[in-house]
Amino acid sequence: MVTEASQMALDNLRVADNLQWYVIPLLVFVMYIYRNELEKGNSGAVYMGIYWFAICGVVLEIVNALVLHFTQYSALWTTPGNSAYVIYVGWNIEIALLAAVIGMLNLKGLPKNKDEKIFGIPNRIFLPITWGVSGVIVELLLVWAGILVWEYWWWSWPHIYIILLWWTIPNLILAWLYDKLNLNEKKILAGVSLLIAFSCHIVFAVILQWV
Repeated sequence: MVTEASQMALDNLRVADNLQWYVIPLLVFVMYIYRNELEKGNSGAVYMGIYWFAICGVVLEIVNALVLHFTQYSALWTTPGNSAYVIYVGWNIEIALLAAVIGMLNLKGLPKNKDEKIFGIPNRIFLPITWGVSGVIVELLLVWAGILVWEYWWWSWPHIYIILLWWTIPNLILAWLYDKLNLNEKKILAGVSLLIAFSCHIVFAVILQWV
């Protein structure tokens, strides 16, 4: 039997009647950030931001929603609270708009010197770990506020080691890809990532209706 939080999320899943006007200025703000970065010549960060949104946003959220489908109990994380639009049981439009820019913003904080160290640790390791820890701290605050729900004992306080890895490893990969790929490869990665995300949504949300 599904949990109360899961049922609340399912009841609000992709209900257009819940849409609110504030989504429009938030969307415009995201569009402004992307256009501004493109005008500044930061295309690489923009493409990697798209990759982050598609894979670490859409695809991983679909995976989370599939946990609920197959267990018929709960996803790893659930967002049952008020939202202008619940996309998946653990992802809403507000989080999605954040995910659309957070990867790009993180990359803009990387020092140009890849060998520069912070507290004796290579910045390409220190900063992604810092981003991961920050993400976990934010989620802990959301859980304690009742906005985010963790149901499984091994995916909850104080057992946050898996959650920390879930946040940190993608960040390490993001920084590594940003340094490793040239601009054209980043553009291809962004396009392929969007295609994968779109395909997963069509298959699992539209056709099978599992998420």
